[in-house]
Amino acid sequence: MTPLSSPERLFRTKEFEKWWESQGRATALQAMLDPAAAKPLAWGAWRKGREHLSEATASQRLQVARQ
Repeated sequence: MTPLSSPERLFRTKEFEKWWESQGRATALQAMLDPAAAKPLAWGAWRKGREHLSEATASQRLQVARQ
């Protein structure tokens, strides 16, 4: 791994960064939030949503495929 500019970036994914640049930053500005403060909150929500989605679809991935 390459060194990153700050420890918090270690936990971010390219997918999240792409979303943040395309939609998250604009949404934060529309809501009159400081993007620097909104980004960690968005990351937490993003991660929890991904975990929830993974749990919700886990049973489908573990079932034997019917042919």
